[in-house]
Amino acid sequence: MSKSSVLFENLEKSGRLKKDVPLSLHTTFKVGGNAQYFYEALTREDLAYVINIAQELSLKFFVLGGGSNVLFSDKGFDGIVIKNKTDKIKIVGFKGNISHLQKNVTTVFVESDSGVYLNRLVRFCLDEGLGGLENFLGQPGSIGGAVYMNSHNMNKKDFFGDHVYQAEITDSHGQRLIKDNIYFKFGYDNSKIQKTHDVVLAVTLKLKKGDKNILWQRANEALYHRQKSQPSGAHSAGCIFRNITESEARRISTPQFTKSAGFLLERAGLKGKSVGGAQISQVHANFIINTGGATASDVLELIALAKNKVYERFKVALIEEIVYG
Repeated sequence: MSKSSVLFENLEKSGRLKKDVPLSLHTTFKVGGNAQYFYEALTREDLAYVINIAQELSLKFFVLGGGSNVLFSDKGFDGIVIKNKTDKIKIVGFKGNISHLQKNVTTVFVESDSGVYLNRLVRFCLDEGLGGLENFLGQPGSIGGAVYMNSHNMNKKDFFGDHVYQAEITDSHGQRLIKDNIYFKFGYDNSKIQKTHDVVLAVTLKLKKGDKNILWQRANEALYHRQKSQPSGAHSAGCIFRNITESEARRISTPQFTKSAGFLLERAGLKGKSVGGAQISQVHANFIINTGGATASDVLELIALAKNKVYERFKVALIEEIVYG
């Protein structure tokens, strides 16, 4: 028996490795079958350790953060779903004039474990008077997911990747490495690790000192806009489709060349369309909500319907933003 097999057996004996866990309990969509194995990683060392075991055993794995922006099949996940529950946040550095006589800090570096919820990190920074993340107040998901997808506030044209200084990752060979911002090649809904399958363990953000009251005001304005324009009180995964490209918007002459996928979905008459318990939101057409009892198959059928209708009307092929588990 290999060393990794022995370590996996030790995980089972520890009582922390569960079997046949319903993934609907761990996603914001509240759909999906069971995970063959399910493990909660509490520290970044723990997270890297379990990933390494899975890699050495060629066991399929999926690192799950806040559970938003993901859709698991009704058949579940054949492998191990690793719930990232790492939760440390700390200030790790400053730039500016600091002495016993003078303190003129302008830049502050904050390190966050990848399992920390984005909303919690934003609130921590606001309370410390640190500017940069205020436009993300109220946004769901974890820091690891925010790096993976390069989370954004399109109303403010603000991308999470713009604030990343560096991150600690574990790569496909099990090596733990520190990579700077350039490594991730951040783009719209995109980062390099979507292809390399590196897993983020922790992130260091480069933030600016600011007036706490002004920062909270900006954050609350961003939160208000999000609440006003997106469905609330219903289970969803967030936006389903990526926005279209500028060239596509110009080709089909959308108003003011908007790139909004939600605009195309609405114009295609898809608001309120339902399949089983899944429905395209009446508030924002780029959201699919679980009205109760939805299955992953319902969601997939509705996604296919939406893509077909938009293509028929505009000859634009929508691309999913959500990740399939």
